[in-house]
Amino acid sequence: MPAKKKVVILGAGFGGLRTAKLIAKKLRRFRLLDRYEVLLIDQHEHQTYTPLLYEVATTSKETANACKLLRVATYSVRSLLGRLPVTFIVDTVGSLDLINGDIHLKSGTSIVFDHLVLALGSETNYFNIPGLKAYALPLKTFEDAVRIRDNVWMLAQEGANIRIIVGGAGPTGVELAGELKAWCGELERESGRCNLQVMLIEGNETVLAGFDSGIINEATARLRALGVDILTSERIASVTEDVVMLLSGRSLPYDVCIWTGGVKTPSLLTSTPLTAEPHGRPIVQGAMECLSQTPNLKLRSIIYGIGDSVCFYHPATQKPVPGVARAALLQATVAAHNIIEDIKTAEFPAYTPKPITYTPHNYPYVIPIGGKYAIAKFGRVYLKGFPGWVLKGLVELNYLLSIMSPFRALGIWFRGLKIFIQNDRLG
Repeated sequence: MPAKKKVVILGAGFGGLRTAKLIAKKLRRFRLLDRYEVLLIDQHEHQTYTPLLYEVATTSKETANACKLLRVATYSVRSLLGRLPVTFIVDTVGSLDLINGDIHLKSGTSIVFDHLVLALGSETNYFNIPGLKAYALPLKTFEDAVRIRDNVWMLAQEGANIRIIVGGAGPTGVELAGELKAWCGELERESGRCNLQVMLIEGNETVLAGFDSGIINEATARLRALGVDILTSERIASVTEDVVMLLSGRSLPYDVCIWTGGVKTPSLLTSTPLTAEPHGRPIVQGAMECLSQTPNLKLRSIIYGIGDSVCFYHPATQKPVPGVARAALLQATVAAHNIIEDIKTAEFPAYTPKPITYTPHNYPYVIPIGGKYAIAKFGRVYLKGFPGWVLKGLVELNYLLSIMSPFRALGIWFRGLKIFIQNDRLG
């Protein structure tokens, strides 16, 4: 019996997981599992719900230990796959040969793919700023969030005046800075005294650069009301163990430095024979297929890319589509559909393929800023304050319902809700 052809998805984040599940379901439906297998590869056993990381980083140890937080913010990929015919491999990709179709894993295993989806997400970008990677704490993983929490909590127990610098005032930086200030009152009750100074540094002229002016104004007002110091049009030049130096020459002493100022394409994808944008992300077209650098370059198969790993230019604005979860999920649906169309065309000679293309939208978004307060926009509707915070919770529940059973989703959601309400941050 000939070996099965391999459909490989690299990355089990929002988009990668959905791609694997959709393809596996369709292969089972069309009774092709004897000829094809789906492999999902990720370096972590769990998927992390990254929109919760700012809350993990600011939840008191008195309220929840790391194990409790782990259960509400991360989910076992194997359990999410259930009985679907997907082989999940926990490993790191060492190198990638798109011409011969070889994937070399760091464990020593090699896999030859017949269909490939790049869904590797992004890496923290330190922009080669001296000392930044060595001394600043990132916020990309659950472990990062716990490390931030432990550092701040330890300083609070010492009764210190805590000086925190957050570099980067995009959504993650704004959410974290606001929640750190909201956490201060709780730390004060636990340690007896806590003076938490939070400074948010941004190279652009405003926080949340690129968002609607109304959102920017609301976010700025909220941050200032919480007591966050905002320093815009300033860039970090270097970082030492206890001082941040700005390009303007100003020096800022700190106790905890957190970096949320940028991401970049995974280093694995920067040396592929794919057409890329100036920052190195492979460019994808409407069907979510990547392009080879030269038209006559023969790749192993059509390479698909989704999410933060790749760049999709909006056809109307010619600007890159933001790397948000909703976009990755929709792109996953397109990529999975088109791979199945490729397979059906190969397996059923009389079949006429019906590919689909990805159409970007003005995606709704919710930006929580300290306590039970959030700014939300969907369509032309704006919400702020407690209603926005409620919408944030519903968005989280909706995602959980999309990847697991309703019973489990509601259980995780209510556990998380209980933990974060116990923080007693009323905004």
